[in-house]
Parts: sequence; structure tokens; C-alpha cells
Amino acid sequence: MSKNYLCIHGHFYQPPRENPWLEAIEYQPSAFPYHDWNERVARECYSPNTRARLQEEGRIVGLVNNYEYMNFDFGPTLLSWLEKARPWTYQQIVAADRASRERYHGHGSGMAQVYNHIIMPLATTRDKRTQIRWGLADFEHRFGRPAEGMWLAETAADLETLALMAEEGVRFTVLAPTQAKAVRTLDAPRERWKNVSGGGIDTTQAYRVFPRGKGSPSLDVFFFDRELSKAVAYEKVLASGSDFLARLKQGAAAGETRARLINVATDGESYGHHFKFGDMALAWLFDHLEKDENLELSNYAWFLDQFPPGAEVRIVENSSWSCAHGVERWRSDCGCSVGQREGWNQAWRTPLREAMDWLSGELSAIFEEQGGKMFRDPWAARDDYVVVLLDSSPENRDRFLATHLREGAVDEGKKVTALELMESQRMALYMYTSCGWFFDDISGLEATQVLRYADRAMELTRKWSRLDMESAFLSIIARAKSNDPDFGDGAGVFEKRAKPVRMSPGRIAANHVFTQMMQEGHGPESFFDERVQTVGNEPLSDPQPEKTTGELLVSDPMTGKITGISFSAAGRGPHDFECQAHEEEGQSTGSYGFADMVPDTLRGVMNGIVGTILSSSFPGIRDEKICSLLSLRNPPEEIKEPLPDGLGDILRLFLSKRLLGLADEPESLSREMAALRKIVRKVDEWEYPLRLEGPELRAKGRILANGLMHQVTMSPRESIMRVLMEFLDLADAVSLKIDLWACQNYYWDVSRAGDFLERLSPDEEKTFKALGSRLGFFLEGGI
Repeated sequence: MSKNYLCIHGHFYQPPRENPWLEAIEYQPSAFPYHDWNERVARECYSPNTRARLQEEGRIVGLVNNYEYMNFDFGPTLLSWLEKARPWTYQQIVAADRASRERYHGHGSGMAQVYNHIIMPLATTRDKRTQIRWGLADFEHRFGRPAEGMWLAETAADLETLALMAEEGVRFTVLAPTQAKAVRTLDAPRERWKNVSGGGIDTTQAYRVFPRGKGSPSLDVFFFDRELSKAVAYEKVLASGSDFLARLKQGAAAGETRARLINVATDGESYGHHFKFGDMALAWLFDHLEKDENLELSNYAWFLDQFPPGAEVRIVENSSWSCAHGVERWRSDCGCSVGQREGWNQAWRTPLREAMDWLSGELSAIFEEQGGKMFRDPWAARDDYVVVLLDSSPENRDRFLATHLREGAVDEGKKVTALELMESQRMALYMYTSCGWFFDDISGLEATQVLRYADRAMELTRKWSRLDMESAFLSIIARAKSNDPDFGDGAGVFEKRAKPVRMSPGRIAANHVFTQMMQEGHGPESFFDERVQTVGNEPLSDPQPEKTTGELLVSDPMTGKITGISFSAAGRGPHDFECQAHEEEGQSTGSYGFADMVPDTLRGVMNGIVGTILSSSFPGIRDEKICSLLSLRNPPEEIKEPLPDGLGDILRLFLSKRLLGLADEPESLSREMAALRKIVRKVDEWEYPLRLEGPELRAKGRILANGLMHQVTMSPRESIMRVLMEFLDLADAVSLKIDLWACQNYYWDVSRAGDFLERLSPDEEKTFKALGSRLGFFLEGGI
């Protein structure tokens, strides 16, 4: 009898979004209420899947790390961001791969990915090899083991790419069924090939491909179930875990003699970002499959080990999973689009590709000429440069250079030059990130981003170029006509959306200084704190009012270049601000003002101004005055009056200020909340709906709740648990919605630790259970 196995694969990926001059993502208003799209998708998808909720009757009964059970790949550039911005989530993903090795008999569920998601059939051989080597090195560094499989961006494949992967030791990949052309029994050279084009291949087994013919390294291929994958991606099957399971079981079969793999592959963002609660449907599915004898969970690597291919396959050359025309979506107006605007076309894709190809050729020629003077083998050095991307500390940069530089090219100036050459090649690869061509217009975020990488690459190599690269590049990109008349063409997009993000050391210094001047202690830290150091560690100051002078050191985290800046800044407000920044090394002086502020500086300044206003708005108002004012109302038997005009706004501002100023010490927090609850009760007597909203307040509430819950895990005092519950009650009273996801995770993890529960007294255990109920857990029968 046959055995049915199930593998669900998630391709988790976001394009790199960092400003190429800053190595940081700037504020993106379209991602509101989050700082940027990485933040938003992480909260909606990547993090929830590490602790997906199992629920019964609206209460949490368990948490599941979905990554332990599924097959997955993560973009290296995305993991790099997660490691820095969401370290807990990052560690849970890495831990899930370790757990999957135990579950699947030594075969981890993680797969590598080509480094920055370029369309491999459209890349040069050299770029293909670098993408594969960087992707494999990144995976092994993060997951502590060599990758068995590798995911191709958009599953775009050609024979050369498959051959290079096999030569680098990759064991298997995953393609769409429409990418299969013909099959025949393995080791049966006289058997005729069976045509399976158009998606007719049996997707329940693995196949072997010989990209360069028999006798050369081979690669195994899985083809995912197209209909099931489509149901997940487009048909809202994730709305119900039980419906999802029913659809999966339709693919199971009995009566056959071989094992069958039902395998689904979609964007991982389907599970929570594209479909809200998709992570919960997946967790429900995994929980039920643990008890199902007819369908057993697997991953690709384990299935391949147990059931190696019995057939070989020929693939459709230059094909992908998201373009019906092969790989034309990334170089022509083939008709494939997101389709958000009627009447738009994508003819801009061709000149964008042509401009990048021309620039890549120029950059390669410079790299070979200049790199050949410095490196023993510049292209081998580029392939190894991933070690610096994984750790850009000065010590690691020096180790990389010591390995690859020729003798005599090791002084500090030449080190910076060598790293600038390497960075120009990183930008040359990043400017081919597939998302730049995927969407509907060249003025979109993704196409704009690849133009910024191109701009940065030209800046890094301008001193070696024999021609004006920017003018030549713009002459090509000008042929890319935008569908948005505000931009006109690709040159207009470059001028309006790429060039404005350039960051000279002087501009970085000016933004840092301006933030320090205007925030006055009320806003977040400067966006540039990690890159800017005050000479002598003295505060920025000047004896003259509203004027600041000083010296700064501005560093580049990738090349190690340090630029000294002396500055003089003055201004009473953002529109009055002016900063003169003198770059000592280049003997150049720049004047910077309002137009030179980056989005994060503007946000910081606004936070500072709002904080100043709030601090000065209520200097003499105390809780007693507010309560006294609210007590002046008609007796209950008479007709109730509405809240006086303007008082509601004053209350919101007053309470917002108080909430933002709350400390996280339980004792002081308890006293503060008692005073605030008194005010809220008075407001309730007026039957006034008091709602406090806004991302800053929600963030403050989340941080306070998380901090208190963390204290509970470290020292489970009953008083702290009660303060946390009181704070949550207060938040409910003012309709302040607090994200309890991390609190619930803390609670679940510590409640599973036997030594923690043993430390609780009977009263503490009772309060701990009450806290669990307050956080939404179903606790019948114990913790």
C-alpha cells in the first residue's frame, strides 16, 4: 500500500530596502502604523509563525512554531535584517531548523536561497556563481550546517544555473510543474521521453536532472502541486484549517505501491501577511496531522533521502513560476503584471534591464582593472566577500583583506579603496533584485530601490571611470516611459526618487545635529547614532543661543572610511534650520537645511516638538484639578450635560502625556495608575467615550506590558502580576489597544517550565492563572 506524505513549503522573502548609503531602512509611510514594510510583514507573518496560536472558543490552548513542521527558505538579506531588528524571531527560525532535524531524522527543513533574489537565467555566469556561493555560505553561517536544497528566485531556472548549483554541492531544488518538459525512467537511455509540458508531470515524486549530460553532477527536483498551491495563494483556503486539511487530503491516494509526496509551495507571507490568521490555520493543520495516520508530515530533504528519484526530467529552459512567458516579466512587456491600474503597460522593463546590463558591464571592467591591481584574484575575492556581509566588524574586514589583498596593498587608505570596490560589486548584484521588474511601474518602491543601488555603484566607482557613467545611464533609462505622468520616464524617476536619498558625510552629520537640536530629549535617538561620533565625547553646544558648533566623525560601516566633519548649525525650528558642514578630508563645505532631512529625522523632530508642547501645556495642572473639574456636573436625577467643549481634547492630551511618561517600576507604576484610574472613573460618570490612540501610545503600552511580563518570568512576585493586570485594565478603559503577542509568548514559555511553577506559592499560582486568563489563555484543568 502507498504511504502519503505532506510537505508544505514557505518561500519567505522581502527585497532589501536599506538606503544604500546608510545600510538602514528609512521610514516608509505606506507601511503605517509600522516604521517600514519589513517591520510590518515581520509583525504580521515572520514573528507570528514562531508562536502561532491554537485556539478553542476564542481562547489560546497552545502555541506552535510553524517553522519546525514546514519546509522553508528565507532570503539572506531578509535574515540579515531580522538578525538585527528582530533577534528573538531570528533565533526562533534558526532553532526551528534544529528541531526539524530531530523530527525528520537529521534533515533540516531550511533551504538556502540565491543571495539577493535575482532572476538567474538573465544573469551572467559569474553573477550566478556568486549568488549561489553567497547564498550557501550565508545559510551555513546562520543554521550551522550545509544546505541540502536551494530555492531559486521566482523558481526561475535554466540548465546553466542548475549545473552550477550541482557543482557547488546543492542536492535539490523546487520548481513549478509547468517548468517540466519531459520525463523518462532513470537509467533507461533507450526509453523515449514522455511529454509532460503544460503542467502534466506527476508532482508526488522527485526527479533527477543532468544539466550538462550524464557523467556530470546531477540535481534532483521537486515539482509542487499547482492546484493546491494556488488554493493557498489565491483562493482563501487558509480561512479555515479544516478546509485546508480537506483540500490536502484530496491529493492523497490509496492502492499504489510507492510513497507519494503531496507538496505545496507558496510565498511564506501567505501565512499571516497576505491572509490574516493564516499562521493559525497552519498551526491547526500541523496539530491535527500529528494525530493523522493517513497523511504524514515530511520535508523535501527527508523524503528525498528515503525515496530517491526513479525518473529523470528535462526542464523548460528559461522558465519560472510567476510568468507564463518564461522570464519575460523581468525584461519585457509580456502582459504579466500585478494589474492594479487599467491601461498601464510595462514596456519600461526593457530599457531598465538594458540600463542595468550596460552599467554592470562598466562596473565589471572597472573592478577587473582596479581590483586586479589590489587583489590576488578579484573575482575569487568577490565570491568570498559574503564573510564581510555576515560580519562587517573592523576585525573581520581586516581578516578578509589579509586573505585576498596583494602584498603592499594593506595600508589604511588602500583598505578603504579595496572595500569600496567590493561594495560597488555588491551594489551591482543588488541592482538586479527581481522585484525591480515585478510590479506595474518604474516609479514604484521596488524599481526605485534598484535604481538607488545603481546610483550608489556609480558613486563608488566614479573616480575610476573614463566616462560620465550617470549621463550614459540616464540616456538609456530615459527610454523607460513611466505610467505616472508625474515622473515622465526612468530618468525622471531617478532624479526624483533615487538621487534624493544620496547621503554624503556632511548630510549625515547635519541630520544628526538637527535631530539633537530639535528633539530636546523628547524624541527617539538619532537615526544616525551608530554612524556618528562626537569628537572628544563633548555634547553639541555653543555659547550663543540657538546655535550649535562642534566636530564629528562619520563612519561608513562597510568600507571603514571615517570622515571628520566640523559644523556650525543654527535655527529655532525645522524651516529655519541651517547647518554648515565642512568635510575636512575633502576640503568641501556643504550647506544643509529642511530639504536635506531624511524621513526619520523629520519624524524625530516632530516627536520632539510634540513632546515640548505636551510638557509646556500642563505645567500647573494636577490630577486633583482634573478630578475637581470633572466633579462639577449636575445631580444624577437631572438631565446629564455633555462634556464641556474642548475638555475631551484636554483629557486626551493630558492622559497621553501621563501614559507616555509612565516608568516600568512596578511600585511607581501602581501609584501612577491609581491616579489615572480615578480620572477615568470620573470621565465615565460623564458617559464620555475616552479613546486614546496612536502608534506611539500603543508602542509605549506594549513596551510596558512586555517589561512587566518579563519581570514576572524572572521574579514571579504576585504584586508584579497584579500591576500588569491593572495596567491592561486601564488600557481597556481608555480603548488603548495593546499588542499582547510577546506577553503571551513569555507566559506560554514560562508556564511550560516545571521549575518555574514549582517556585510559586499557592497565592502566586492563583494570581499567575488569573494573569493567564487575562492574557487570553484557556486554563481549564491547570496551567
